[in-house]
Amino acid sequence: MAMTLRLDADHDRLLEALAAKYGRSKTEVIEIALDELAARADKSARTRAAFDRVRTRDADLLDRLAQ
Repeated sequence: MAMTLRLDADHDRLLEALAAKYGRSKTEVIEIALDELAARADKSARTRAAFDRVRTRDADLLDRLAQ
């Protein structure tokens, strides 16, 4: 599926510079950035879920430690 991406001049220059630096096309740089952002969001969600499980499981202990 094709898509048109509109960037302001500063972001277009940044994209062009990154593509040149890494020897990639602009499309490849955008795809890499999207993949990395999605992975980071997934990791954050898993971290929050783990924290919530621990907080629920150890609520009594955490209350005692807080006093």
